[in-house]
Amino acid sequence: MTVAPEAPVIALAGASRVYPGVSPIVALRPTDLAVPRGDAVAITGRSGSGKSTLLQLLGLLDRPTEGQYWLNGVDTAAMTDRQRTRLRGSQIGFVFQSFHLIAHRTVEENVRLGLMYRGVPRSRRRSRALDALSRVGLADRADALPGELSGGQRQRVAIARALAIEPAVLLADEPTGNLDTHTAEDVLQLFDAIHRDGQTLVVVTHDQDVAARMPRRLTITDGLVVEELPREAGHVA
Repeated sequence: MTVAPEAPVIALAGASRVYPGVSPIVALRPTDLAVPRGDAVAITGRSGSGKSTLLQLLGLLDRPTEGQYWLNGVDTAAMTDRQRTRLRGSQIGFVFQSFHLIAHRTVEENVRLGLMYRGVPRSRRRSRALDALSRVGLADRADALPGELSGGQRQRVAIARALAIEPAVLLADEPTGNLDTHTAEDVLQLFDAIHRDGQTLVVVTHDQDVAARMPRRLTITDGLVVEELPREAGHVA
């Protein structure tokens, strides 16, 4: 396993994804991308544009057909599936549109379960989980079940679960897609604060208002990734 010093958190070099078949589908054209530590990037595009494919590659849920991917300085090309799973669990915090909380587990238990993959000793998992819940303003709901929470609170639990592992990068897939406008704004303000604390963010969204909050914006069309020219940042800075 090769580790590059002072590397970006995310680095793609000529990475592409082609799905084989009688008529192969080019889901992602050769892409070069560097996301430095502490950056915040929005990935936008229409349905079927390739943004979900890019997210899966960045999240180590799929492999590029060609090209290379370094995550936090680690070359993932030759890693086994088990090594990739271990790296994903220790370096990537995921936030999904549908929360993915375990209904019969308390809020604290949902957050704590993610720490097993990080290799955090059992004796420290509860304190780490409570610290993460405090960070998102939900320490007082640690013993509640997900069904007792609002949609916004459940998304905050999902964010706490992602943050608890102290990830190199937080990958968010349509994080406000299931929320009303007011609740979505609350969650986005939380992302603002997380980024100000130095967390690297990559947010996949079709919502232009969400994308506008990020200092960097990538647009995907027919598998081609184009970065917009630098502009004044939105709320995330």
